[in-house]
Amino acid sequence: MRIQKFLSQCGYCARRKAEVLIAESRVTVNSQPAKIGQIIDEMSDIVKVDQVRIRSTPKETIVLLFNKPRGIECTASNQYNVGQTVFNFIPRPFIRERFLYCGRLDKESQGMLILTNDGDFANRLTHPSTNITKIYSVILSKPINQDYIAKMLQGFEDGGEILKAEKILECSQTNGHQVLEIHLKQGRKREIRRMIEKCNSHVHRLKRIQIGQLKLKNLNVGNIKLLSQEDIDKLFA
Repeated sequence: MRIQKFLSQCGYCARRKAEVLIAESRVTVNSQPAKIGQIIDEMSDIVKVDQVRIRSTPKETIVLLFNKPRGIECTASNQYNVGQTVFNFIPRPFIRERFLYCGRLDKESQGMLILTNDGDFANRLTHPSTNITKIYSVILSKPINQDYIAKMLQGFEDGGEILKAEKILECSQTNGHQVLEIHLKQGRKREIRRMIEKCNSHVHRLKRIQIGQLKLKNLNVGNIKLLSQEDIDKLFA
């Protein structure tokens, strides 16, 4: 088994994150630095990350839906003194599991966040090849016109990346603010905020409300629920 897949199956991290850890020389196999793509024997080889052994233990895949509040970080570490993270909200029955988030939301964004203990599942949900649509409700600090909306659908170049919305719907105003429903299929860092800034406005509030065909409903802010197989199937529908 390749080392990246091993770390993913153990629920330590997604495969792409495993490659980063290996490149940073934080992963060893039998006390030797690991190499990306290295084949290991998960039953006999000793794999460590940051000197901590990672063991292969069969486990049931757990998928949680979290209604993330604003002000909460998507990070696995408090090393930067960020305060509470999404992992502080894990319910007691699951606190011994190591969870990954699938598609981060920045600190000031809120709404739908998927957490899982299965690295392969996280990779499947976030990989561009799955072509999954994510839908956001976005309140703007000041309105933008149809020309800017057309440019967002066409795509902006920013920092060597193409930022592009798949679909944009104009909703009724909230307290005098323009509200847009923005559909994305790619997952660039702060993509919506960067696009709106290109339109000479700013995001006042941003909330992820749907992934695939699974909608965020009947779940209060700050609460988590265990997803059924039917719910999980909707993520990929």
